[in-house]
Amino acid sequence: MTWAGLGLAFTLASGCASQLNHGPNGGDQASKVQEAADQLDQAQRRNNKLPYDPLETIDTLSGMHPRAIEAVIQAVAQLGTPYRWGGESAEQGFDCSGLTQHAFKAASIDLPRTSAQQYRATKRVARKALRPGDLVFFRLNGKRIDHVGIYVGGDRFIHAPSSGKTVSFANLDNAFWGRKYVGGGRAAEANELQLAGNQTEDF
Repeated sequence: MTWAGLGLAFTLASGCASQLNHGPNGGDQASKVQEAADQLDQAQRRNNKLPYDPLETIDTLSGMHPRAIEAVIQAVAQLGTPYRWGGESAEQGFDCSGLTQHAFKAASIDLPRTSAQQYRATKRVARKALRPGDLVFFRLNGKRIDHVGIYVGGDRFIHAPSSGKTVSFANLDNAFWGRKYVGGGRAAEANELQLAGNQTEDF
């Protein structure tokens, strides 16, 4: 089943509206969905095409998609942003956990600040079961979790690597990252739905 199909299934199962609201604010809602779709299309064309099409994750009836997918999209929007230790915004730059916290906050999911804390706050996921929007964790120095990225599919993840670099894609199949990989984590709210591109309303 595609992410779009899952989105529809979750919408129906949760009792959310199964189509766009055509009431007084229906036009505004439809406009937000279209604007988000246009922005995603442009981002995908600019940024080395993701292993899946973000537009296909938006349920065509409700205009909604899983929060984990919104987190991926928010991270992709930061491609090219410089790394900065302790950074947690596009203006400051990002460190690894600052990027993941920022992307998930935009998807209405609260994550703690450090990679080790994020590891403890998420449910373990086997590598073969990773889905776009899951977190991937690494031990780069010693025995503690000290690096995190967001899985985007196709064994690729997006992260803020290190000083002098920018937010970019990397591959779990790479010898270095494969050797340092610890495991995946999934936020409890990952499958909850939100309107694509909407960062303020609760559903």
